Amino acid sequence: MLLNNDEFLAALAELFVATRENGSVTVTVKRYDYEGVKQERQKKRAKTASNEEAMQLIVDRLSLDDAEYATLVRANTEKRKLSTLVAPSSLDVFLARYHGLLMVNAESIKKKDRLKKKKAAVKLLAAKKARSKKSTVKA
Repeated sequence: MLLNNDEFLAALAELFVATRENGSVTVTVKRYDYEGVKQERQKKRAKTASNEEAMQLIVDRLSLDDAEYATLVRANTEKRKLSTLVAPSSLDVFLARYHGLLMVNAESIKKKDRLKKKKAAVKLLAAKKARSKKSTVKA
């Protein structure tokens, strides 16, 4: 569901609260290209064209330009999908508000098990060093 920026952030806050105990929210941010239909046509032509023509179409599509693009922000849960388009002029304001929203809801983010594994590896290494010191002292 495409929402305006304020509605999107309010709905995103609700999603964070709803999934605090159980569930997850996936947020993606990417450049929104206004010429999506044109690219689809180019893809179809590339499939039917020769290899050289297909490569040229891909290079043309990937060439850098100075145009400013809107930003597409999506949020998904298992049951709900939200999206908004952020204009280039209001991107800084939107990202600041989004950052504040993430900071408020950061306590519900699960810590990775990687930290536990790292601590266990450090303890194991310390134990090995202690053993090697004991064996060198006895000898």
